[in-house]
Amino acid sequence: MLLQALNEFYARATKPDENGDVLIEEAAFNQKYVRWIVPLKIDGTLEGGSLIENPEIKKGGVAFSLPKTNRPKVAGGVAEFLWEGLEAIFNLKGDLEAVEPNEKKRLSQDNNRQAKFDDFWRQIEAARDATDSTLLETVLKFRENYVSSSAPPFLRWGSLKEGEKPAWLVRTASGTEEKLKADSFTFQIDGDFLFQNADIRRFWRERFADERSSSEADSGISLCLVTGKTDIPVPASHPKIYGIKGSLGTGASLISFEKSSPAFASYGYEKSYNAPVSFPVVEAYTNALNFLVSKSKHRVQIGNTTLIFWAQKSEDTTDMFADLFDQPDEKTIKDFMKKPFTGDGNLYDFEREQFYSVTLGGNAGRIVVRNWIQMTVSEAAENFKKWFEDLKIVPMRSHENDKIPALNLFLLAKSTVREAKDLHPEVPTQLYRAALENHAPSLTVAKGLLDRIAVDLAKDGEKSLGNLSRFSLLRLVINRNEKEKEKMIGENLNTKITDPAYNCGRLLAVFEELQAAYHEYRLEGASVVEKYYGTAAASPNSAFGILWRLHQHHLKKVARTNRGKSEAIKQKIAEISMNFKNPNPKLAPQFPRSFNLQEQGRFALGFYQQIAADKQAREAYLRNKKSEENTEGEQK
Repeated sequence: MLLQALNEFYARATKPDENGDVLIEEAAFNQKYVRWIVPLKIDGTLEGGSLIENPEIKKGGVAFSLPKTNRPKVAGGVAEFLWEGLEAIFNLKGDLEAVEPNEKKRLSQDNNRQAKFDDFWRQIEAARDATDSTLLETVLKFRENYVSSSAPPFLRWGSLKEGEKPAWLVRTASGTEEKLKADSFTFQIDGDFLFQNADIRRFWRERFADERSSSEADSGISLCLVTGKTDIPVPASHPKIYGIKGSLGTGASLISFEKSSPAFASYGYEKSYNAPVSFPVVEAYTNALNFLVSKSKHRVQIGNTTLIFWAQKSEDTTDMFADLFDQPDEKTIKDFMKKPFTGDGNLYDFEREQFYSVTLGGNAGRIVVRNWIQMTVSEAAENFKKWFEDLKIVPMRSHENDKIPALNLFLLAKSTVREAKDLHPEVPTQLYRAALENHAPSLTVAKGLLDRIAVDLAKDGEKSLGNLSRFSLLRLVINRNEKEKEKMIGENLNTKITDPAYNCGRLLAVFEELQAAYHEYRLEGASVVEKYYGTAAASPNSAFGILWRLHQHHLKKVARTNRGKSEAIKQKIAEISMNFKNPNPKLAPQFPRSFNLQEQGRFALGFYQQIAADKQAREAYLRNKKSEENTEGEQK
């Protein structure tokens, strides 16, 4: 289904709209980022004696529409046309200090580099002969002037700092040197890029068609598993997909089979003949997937997990889901929640149009498909509405100035770990399914949240409760894993919930407030929460036995200095304590011996919502008091 959906998307994306625009370029070209531009004069000499750097895309750089070879690169010795890396253009080894101990492998690497170099320049010679282009002649003059057995003057092997590992350094137009990575180069003559020249692009279209015909002629004949067509050419290997975290920088395959292992061969077939797909479909799915991965409106990146999505017919629909994943601010969510997706005859397209999504990861040279979702746009939208409803929780602070909304999928996933690099791939996948399929994330997600709550409370105290992402997600996970006897936890504090876990959390919050009042809100040492939260959440009987005795001492002192405050706190404690068994009112209530993971989650939510409710009440009191003072001042 994935390949079929990508094949259909490619057909839509390459079809011109009413303005003649297309989403994906013709097959002979693709959008690629090239870091280094070689500026040439018409005589083939380097203009300015240095290269021009194209910044990274995220720093204002641009991607170019570059020629794309149709020949398989798996066997090596195949270069792109007019743009390539260090080895193909200059025949220079990427790492001069790297020594391959195996002589056979070393010889193979040297031969492959030479073959790729020869192929790169042979293509330019063929294009020059076919087009009589003076521009291509200029590039060949550049080869005569600068490409030899030694490095050109704008490249040197060395270090930028003393003691640093040597690397290839590029002299830039600004006069500085930059370290060369796995970068590509392309040519510019008198300010114009060669790959943009109309005659050269026309030549490449013809060459690309010839390459495709040649590949098909040399391929096997089989059934296409996507279209169902029989006796058609199918390729032995498929082009790479780029930009998947965890995969190689040179790309990875969605469909591939290990040639040397019999376990990956079926009925004597080798390579991709085990899963035969016709040339047009291979071209379609690889181009479509590379496009989707490269576009932020179709991709969400969380750690090493790449989430891809698209709507069957409309980019506007896709844009809506992209905003909900990436920028779910208050206005975006409000507008979305009001929008109807079902129950109206005018919404036929929403109820018929398909929404597709795939979760991908990288494993060196292969792509891992972790999850595939297909449903109507209407179903996806309704599930998204439930997602935001279930994430609602009273905030502890204002989030108006946050650069990234708290309900952003990345922040929600990150709230389960200390740093984003610690994020397990399964977590984003579960959250993605929870949003689109109304799926209940595993309680292991809650464990990550609870661990972070305990650690951060011990380290930062009440300040750590400002992480709205963490408590929003905890509410969703706990409620979607609820047992029938447990009451759903709402957005705000619910004093009618009677289960012990929720009320133990509330009680700890009140004890925290009492301690603060005892110290006249100038506590310098660790609070009861910082000391006892972890124990109280897991083994409440152990912690609350101590805290109950301590709170009685605190109440007596607060009563001497602020009787009203003391009575208010005492009343809260009495109201919460009614939810526990208490055979002897003179003694502490009977607290549970331990809480499981689900109960620890309810404990954390009770604790959080009680503090939030007290904070809201305090702020409302201060606002009313200030308003009364202003009114009295006006009357005077």
